[in-house]
Amino acid sequence: LLAARARPSGAKLLAFEAIVAAAAWAAYRRRAAARGLRSAGFEGAPTRRGWPILSWLLFGVAAAAWLVFLGEALADGMWGTDFLAFWGYKGKVVYLTSELPRRLFQDPALYFAHREYPLLVPLSLASLAAFVGRWNDEALALLYPACALATLCALSGFLERRVSRLAGATAAALAALCAFLYKAGNAGTAEIPFALSLVLAASAAIDWLSQDRAANVWRLALASLFCASLKQEGTLFVLLLAAVVWFRARGTQRASEPAAPNRGSPGAPARTALMALAAPALAHWLLLFALRGNQSRRDFDFTLFEPARWTELPALFALVLGRFARIGWTEALVPILAILVFFLVTRRGVGEPLLPVFPAQVFFYAVAFTVSSFDPLYAIDGAFRRITMSLFPAFLLVLCSREIR
Repeated sequence: LLAARARPSGAKLLAFEAIVAAAAWAAYRRRAAARGLRSAGFEGAPTRRGWPILSWLLFGVAAAAWLVFLGEALADGMWGTDFLAFWGYKGKVVYLTSELPRRLFQDPALYFAHREYPLLVPLSLASLAAFVGRWNDEALALLYPACALATLCALSGFLERRVSRLAGATAAALAALCAFLYKAGNAGTAEIPFALSLVLAASAAIDWLSQDRAANVWRLALASLFCASLKQEGTLFVLLLAAVVWFRARGTQRASEPAAPNRGSPGAPARTALMALAAPALAHWLLLFALRGNQSRRDFDFTLFEPARWTELPALFALVLGRFARIGWTEALVPILAILVFFLVTRRGVGEPLLPVFPAQVFFYAVAFTVSSFDPLYAIDGAFRRITMSLFPAFLLVLCSREIR
């Protein structure tokens, strides 16, 4: 609407959403008519329903935890530095001006607003404000419980479809109880919507690895765009996901029979998935580059990658790893041990190929902290818990896809 020079309003936004929903429903019904209702969705109906009473108890735990977060988010409002300085600041400017002022990206006085950050969160806040006709910080906090609820539904729905109802209920309960992520202080940031995008990207990748049909390729592309437009590390996650999908698909194809004549070359499906993940992220970056030009990254000192400063990197990296280990030992030892025990009593599941993505993402976080322009320990204490916990729901998706031996 902004690109069309049309001032956003509730009626226009509703009309646009109605068009998208109608198109999606029409596409689904067409597939349903062609393939039958069961296969119109995705492969892999639940192999077992599990313990129904336990499942409903866990769903109750998830619902109770979400209601607590809902109350906290609305009662506390959005007051965090991240909201006031960039996410909410940009959103309010967009809402009040009904445009994306170039001043947001070019005015040196606005260096604090992180001009290099993606814009989906500010645009979402501005859209909600335009829908109701006013900017209200406390009411806009509803976006975050809504994203949390969508994440819990995506987790439980996917795992019920691919594994069992008990697996879905377990993942939803564990995710809802993640206090480092679903807390009032994160309302106004990008972490909670980002966690939803990672769950959708991971589920799309698992479905594509199970069956490389066109619908799953489109889901990969949409999830990639969603991740990249929320946070910069979303592009990193998408690229890591693309690498896993590529190597997994290539390995499967090498081990299988030659492709059928209508499938093209053996590497064609892998290339398609790679493009579905990488192209939207690249297109998003190019669009932002055209909008804002080249932006410096004031949070990072990239001169550390120059040969003359390579000798400084090992000590800084060791300092970062030491801090990571200290945080893990004091705050995450019990969950880590529980995860290790869980791996021992379960066998491989449908999400197993994506497991390397998560340690790889944390490794690149360590690299980013190593080249921080500020004290690496200060940066870790301020951001590490928040950014790693946004990976937790997607990690649960992979973890709970494993089956009891």
